[in-house]
Amino acid sequence: MSQISYFDACVTLGNYYARQPGQPQTAEEILAAMDHYGIHEALVVDSLARDANPAAGNARLLERIADHPRLHPAWCGSMSAARELPAPDELVAQMRAQGVVALFLFYGHIDMRLDEWAIDDLLAALERARCPVFLCPNCWWPAQRNDATDWANVVRICRKFPRLPVVVTEHRQFLTQRTVYQALAACPNLRLELSSLWRYGTVEFICEQFGPERLVWGSQLPIRDPGAVLGHLRGADIGDEALARVAGDNLREMCSWNPHFASVADQVTFPEPDDALHAAARDRLDLSGERFFDCHGHMGRSGTFHVVHHSAEQIVREMDRHGVRKCIIFGLEGILGDATWSNDLVASVVAKYPDRFLGLTLVSLHHGEEWLRAEFERGRQMGLRGIKLINSYQGYPTEGPLIDVCCELCDQYGYFILNHSWGSAEQIERLCTTYPRACYLTGHATLAYGEVCSRVDNLYISTCPVHTWGATERLVANYGADRIVFASDLCDLPIGWGSYPIMFARIPEQDKRKILGGNLERLLQRYSTD
Repeated sequence: MSQISYFDACVTLGNYYARQPGQPQTAEEILAAMDHYGIHEALVVDSLARDANPAAGNARLLERIADHPRLHPAWCGSMSAARELPAPDELVAQMRAQGVVALFLFYGHIDMRLDEWAIDDLLAALERARCPVFLCPNCWWPAQRNDATDWANVVRICRKFPRLPVVVTEHRQFLTQRTVYQALAACPNLRLELSSLWRYGTVEFICEQFGPERLVWGSQLPIRDPGAVLGHLRGADIGDEALARVAGDNLREMCSWNPHFASVADQVTFPEPDDALHAAARDRLDLSGERFFDCHGHMGRSGTFHVVHHSAEQIVREMDRHGVRKCIIFGLEGILGDATWSNDLVASVVAKYPDRFLGLTLVSLHHGEEWLRAEFERGRQMGLRGIKLINSYQGYPTEGPLIDVCCELCDQYGYFILNHSWGSAEQIERLCTTYPRACYLTGHATLAYGEVCSRVDNLYISTCPVHTWGATERLVANYGADRIVFASDLCDLPIGWGSYPIMFARIPEQDKRKILGGNLERLLQRYSTD
């Protein structure tokens, strides 16, 4: 096993209104989950403090983890004038005395403003102590949203309090990568918590451009499956020294402001793994000998969000490292840009690496049936063998008439057709039965088509994403392992972010291998073969 030890920056203890069955909530359940994923220790907040009552939740947290040295306490803060908590200097003194090593400000959930008049008295006290502050805009009611960080005030805070360790975390930084990088360039004391950075290549890019000390690793356990973020980090193409810093050393350094903090990572041992794939994921073993097959990949370098540019050769090397033998790909720029240009790029890659990629023609249905048929045929002549639809992004109706034209074309040749969103169960069943020679792939994981799959044999469910707690197990319970195919969303998302949750899943190893490769390998021998 690697000597790198993992210190999870974002774990929550306790019940909350949206907790799903099976999600761990007690200290003992959290520790059992950490053992399964190979996580040595964790920074934890109490759900009551996060969601409703900081004073009561902060006090409860100390009681609940008192006998568990692998769990290190973090409190939740509030604006001082509300008098929910002691005055800032007294709050920091209590944190120091009771071994609390960080303060979380869930400013999106309780409408805490990050402006100077609202929060700077608290931040000044934290800076004097060098106590790290986690800034999180997540709102659990009524729903999470992406790109919620108040970047203008984050940069203001970092610049005004340059000795304050500031960590930004949120649900997902979906479109804001360029802003994130600019903020890192502007603020040497700014760090990012990794679970919100879902994009391919972000770990490598940040480590290269800004240094590994700017990242801390966190899972968002128990809402998320820790396997996704573990796969993102463990699968990153960085050296062991950089990986060790991100995995835990950066956070340990930040927590050391409190003299009562003591890491116990070197005392932790884990139980035997469930199977070979569990061992490979948990212990960071070589995956290059695996036979994984991927049904969802992009080729391109940019979009509305920032995509780290890798050449086709580099992407093939990335696939090799993760054991991916072949990937179904389509364009990235063509989603909201020029599909013709994007299809040319995909065709060039397929021509260069025909054994590693199967290309689909990406289409925009706004261009009309004549263009659709012509572009499909042009793609076919270039070696592309199917259609990629993303009409829900492009504003074309999910059940519009040109969807049928696409299915008809793929039915004619026995091709794959993949749609970001197929719409209702009635719609996808009608298409599968009306055009039965095509193979239908869902662009993303869904539980909506269980009964349809029991009645048709040409619909398969992709795994992207299975990043929430128990998501892989729910898919298998709904469809059976034979109808699920691995989807990484390369090079939008990291390969390991998608594959590791399946390797960690509590299902038989033979089912993991079907999902990760066996099912799609069989389909590739049947469809899109001309």
